[in-house]
Amino acid sequence: MSTGDWNDVHEGPAKFRIKGWHVLAMMVAFFGVIFTVNTLFITLALGSFPGEQTRRSYMQGLQYNDVIAEREAQAALGWTAAANLTAETVIVSVRDANANPVTNLQLEGALRRPADMDLDHALAFEEIRPGVYSAPVSGLLEGRYILEAQSAGELPFVLESELWRR
Repeated sequence: MSTGDWNDVHEGPAKFRIKGWHVLAMMVAFFGVIFTVNTLFITLALGSFPGEQTRRSYMQGLQYNDVIAEREAQAALGWTAAANLTAETVIVSVRDANANPVTNLQLEGALRRPADMDLDHALAFEEIRPGVYSAPVSGLLEGRYILEAQSAGELPFVLESELWRR
């Protein structure tokens, strides 16, 4: 076989060959897509739920002994409370150890939506009858809420109750 015969048999279009820069381009494109999708998912996840139900939870954890002391002081009073959620009102009834209404409390609080902090409502209570406090609220979606109410005065009163809007 002569040299001329060899060239005649293998002539034709050049075949594609993967070179080093092709591999580099594929790797950069692959990881570029991965990083872009991960960044998008992380941004969407943090935007919809930042991961903290309670703001400044670390600082609250450091002050938890104070919370325990306040709850013990409230338990010593023997007060009981009941809460109810109507279509546009949160109602709290507070009784002392002798089942008498507790009057003149300065209650404030919040109605929290566990699934979405953007749906929380600040509450300003007003005494509508002796021992019965009411706070208006509007635009509630159906579902579970957590009522957090506390007295603004000297008396140590804190209420946390699960309420449902149906």
